[in-house]
Amino acid sequence: MANNHEDLENKENQDVSAQESCQEAEADQAVTVEAVQADKERLLAEAEDRYKRLYADFDNFRRRSRQEKEELSNVVAQNLILELLPVLDNFERALSSLSEEEAAGLGSGVSMIYRQLFGALEKAGLSVVDAEGKEFDPQYHEAVLRVEDSEQAEGTIVQELQKGYSVKGKVIRPSMVKVVG
Repeated sequence: MANNHEDLENKENQDVSAQESCQEAEADQAVTVEAVQADKERLLAEAEDRYKRLYADFDNFRRRSRQEKEELSNVVAQNLILELLPVLDNFERALSSLSEEEAAGLGSGVSMIYRQLFGALEKAGLSVVDAEGKEFDPQYHEAVLRVEDSEQAEGTIVQELQKGYSVKGKVIRPSMVKVVG
């Protein structure tokens, strides 16, 4: 009987040991699952951060490309218009030198061509720099002569010698002017 009692105790001890081993294994497994879960969450956060950075970089690239394209387009337009300004000047000189008789025939054709050319350039962004009667501004005007005039305030433009032009707000040729000084 003593053997039976010892066998029972041994069996109970084994059962308790087995239960403790199972509980330890479950605890180890839970810790491992938590570690794997934490590792996956960290990797997901890193991937999300990389995605956000790439998206921001792409958005900046797209904006920069659009801006560079617009700037290049403006430079091309400015250069083309700058090349055509002497043609406009010659048309203006031709129109101003016509007598009344010539203005009726040939002059009306030249005038139509001038208006058509100027209209096309305006569509591309050309605008005339206002000068006569305005205050001198070195950003828009180039003073080539100074005159004394007690009736006008100092720095007032009294005559425009050559028209100035700007394209989309940028001066490509300042007006040559006579200024009260």
